[in-house]
Amino acid sequence: MGTARFAAAFLALAFALFPLGGLAQTSEEKVTPVKPPASEAEVEAWKLMVGTWYGTSSTHNGGLVQRLAEKYPDGTYKVRFRIHAPGGEIFERTEVGHWGISGDIYFAIYRGRIEGEELVRSDPSDPYNYDAYKILSLTENRFEYEHVSNGNRYAVERVGPDFEFPEQRLQ
Repeated sequence: MGTARFAAAFLALAFALFPLGGLAQTSEEKVTPVKPPASEAEVEAWKLMVGTWYGTSSTHNGGLVQRLAEKYPDGTYKVRFRIHAPGGEIFERTEVGHWGISGDIYFAIYRGRIEGEELVRSDPSDPYNYDAYKILSLTENRFEYEHVSNGNRYAVERVGPDFEFPEQRLQ
């Protein structure tokens, strides 16, 4: 038997006796060999998310947060925050990043904030910049979601692309 034929026979026997080159299987669960295409529901949810959304939330310290988020079809976002502190001060901040949906999870990846005309990039190695939310409800005009880690619940409503923050006063 030639060297090449011997090597081929040896490898065939080795793989038959020791599948995966002797590596133990790490899971008993059966899986699809590749990720399946997005379901019709996931595609529809993605389409519903695209657009401009506005919402307000009271804060634990007696303040108020207004948010105006623009979600684009390419999976990027820009969100403006107007934060009303209990003492009457108002702060504004604009953030940008990536968003997406997987099943009933909505996620956002903060990539930076806009200061003037400049983008101040975030640290991609900082876990703080990654958020996952359970989608509670998503319709043509309303989106409700809950942060997986801290339990904060949010509700936003679809608005037109020219929408601006309405005046708000702390109660």
